[in-house]
Amino acid sequence: MVSKMVILYLFLNIFTVYLIRAQDYDGDKNPQAAPPPESIDCNGIFVTYTFISRTKEYPYLKNVTAQPWAFKSTATILNAGLSVLQNWKIFVGFQNQEILVSASNAVVVDGDELPAFVGNGTTLSGYPLTDLKSSVETAGDLTQIQAEIELSGTQFGIRPPGYPMPRTIKLVNDGYKCPKPKRSATRMSMCCVKDPKSKVANLTTKYFPRQNGDLTMSYDVLQAYDNNYLAQVTINNNNPLGRLDHWNLTWEWMRGEFISSMRGAYTRKRILQNASTALLLHTTKI
Repeated sequence: MVSKMVILYLFLNIFTVYLIRAQDYDGDKNPQAAPPPESIDCNGIFVTYTFISRTKEYPYLKNVTAQPWAFKSTATILNAGLSVLQNWKIFVGFQNQEILVSASNAVVVDGDELPAFVGNGTTLSGYPLTDLKSSVETAGDLTQIQAEIELSGTQFGIRPPGYPMPRTIKLVNDGYKCPKPKRSATRMSMCCVKDPKSKVANLTTKYFPRQNGDLTMSYDVLQAYDNNYLAQVTINNNNPLGRLDHWNLTWEWMRGEFISSMRGAYTRKRILQNASTALLLHTTKI
């Protein structure tokens, strides 16, 4: 079996400007959205999707189904239960050839980097607020029990006054069951509760289990401090016949990191975009 493992040690420092900006909070400028009134009757996880607006984009076409529209919408997830919701994920069933351009407070789990085609639906996971605590342990602090995702992108078809809504929304965390969403013209919502018959796998390690494949890649944070951390990137070629020559690895950081030191590879290209850094790693070793 041809096997290759390359381990990269990265020492990454957070920009001081970012830390200052993260600590500078003005409650009047960014108020937390109040929970919807119907969430009062929910004793679980309350999920909503609200269509806000859309405007016609170039090119202006006579064919309604081919006309692009810029849309804006919001999705919220509120922990109205008694237990912490860890690593929350919601599915939005887009169905109008949507291209997602931005999603605040979340990342796309099952798609490419933004902009990404999500016309068949997509799963969003929380970032930087990955876990939603309960109201009991936070004294009802909405900033810790609720996440609001502002979505924007392009969709096609559906002439006004019609509203291009998703076909469904749901919580996809294990151990929960969700009913059909309640619908209105521009809004849908549901209350997902714990499924007493569901058996959630109990992981004995603090890391997610590795997945199988011909080529596996992992990014593990080994040590973390206030303004830097040490990460290990591993690539395994498990294919018994195939080789991987002149490999290139690309990823995008979310907190303005930069590399202080590295072993096992070198940076070939650096791209700055939206205060984040994408690095292309290259080596010719086989």
